[in-house]
Amino acid sequence: MTPKPIILVLIQHYLPGTKTGGPVRSVSNLVDWMGDEFDFRILTLNHDKGENEPYVGVEPGRWYPVGKAQVRYLTPAETGLLALHRIIQSIPYDLLQIESVLARTSIQALILRRLGLLRGTVLITPRGHLGQGALLQKSTKKAVFLRIVKVLGLYRGLHWYATSEGERFEIVQHFGHGEASRIYVIPNLPMRAPQLLGASRLPKRPGYLRIVFLSRISRKKNLHFALETLRGLEGEIEFDIYGNIEDAVYWEECQRVMATLPQNVRTRYCGILPFDQVVASLAQYHLFYLPTLHENYGHVIFEALSAGCPVLISDQTPWKELGKRGAGWGLPLEQPVAFNAALRQVIELDETAFLTQSSSARLLANDSVSESAGYEKLVRLLSMLSAAAARLSPASEHDWVDSVVRSWTPL
Repeated sequence: MTPKPIILVLIQHYLPGTKTGGPVRSVSNLVDWMGDEFDFRILTLNHDKGENEPYVGVEPGRWYPVGKAQVRYLTPAETGLLALHRIIQSIPYDLLQIESVLARTSIQALILRRLGLLRGTVLITPRGHLGQGALLQKSTKKAVFLRIVKVLGLYRGLHWYATSEGERFEIVQHFGHGEASRIYVIPNLPMRAPQLLGASRLPKRPGYLRIVFLSRISRKKNLHFALETLRGLEGEIEFDIYGNIEDAVYWEECQRVMATLPQNVRTRYCGILPFDQVVASLAQYHLFYLPTLHENYGHVIFEALSAGCPVLISDQTPWKELGKRGAGWGLPLEQPVAFNAALRQVIELDETAFLTQSSSARLLANDSVSESAGYEKLVRLLSMLSAAAARLSPASEHDWVDSVVRSWTPL
């Protein structure tokens, strides 16, 4: 039997972490869909985002089965240039897939590549980090960083995996037209259909609405905007908030708004929801609300639709057919009155009308799985790039590698 190509994935945080969101879902879905065709090895930090304590039961230097992948959890000492180089070179990979353009481990690997210390073909996935909404967060720091890496040529000659034409444009915008021929546009892989079965749904009566916000609590996700649009609504409104509090200052701003909302609007922070509970939990709400500044896919949007929970989101996502399919709304953020009007419309729905909208949401989610061309395209792409890379043994490294890494100090 021919061995499966080895895909080495470098991602800052991975399962069992719950605080990063989209990139983790993207990679776990990729592994779930394609783990039978490829041998996925994943290098990631041994702790969740914003934490210092390692995951319970995780030991340094060991590989752990996680789904259809093997995962090695790196200690802080293993993320330096020299240590990371030794670990990567000890793995007989056919393709190195780097997640994110801005994560520290990604940058470390690209520095090693620029120094000529990493072999083989590299595929990088921005995962939405080049979008305008994402770059608005810590904008000065990110702008300076992007200028520096362009001068250093860290991203020159890579293969790029963009999940939309919009992301292709962002890559060209930031790194030049010379990269265009190496950009492959393939839709994100959603959660596989068998995992969507069995989610019950919450009944609906006029004048009562349960809304859920599930995402990282940061300015990009725009919770403050969502809270402000709850003013002036009639009826009994419950608004539950799930997600990692990534920006404490921003969360305080949101709490101040929550304290001034009318008595008929009850808000509640519910903590972090484990991935395996998302769909069942979303089925207990009438509306998923995420007026995000930018999403290159939005896995939680798909999960809400699959749970039969209609969505109210901004128009800064790839989900453009919500209104036409009767599954929700994708509205411009410049029109907060339109968001308020959509909320009023859902409040007044009865069970029959809501059932129609809920069924439309599930149908859209199911169609996005069955009609997705991402799987076949990704199989072809990863097979092509893996075949183009000559597999080298760790023993073939040059003696001067360690001295080069030790003498080089990144900006």
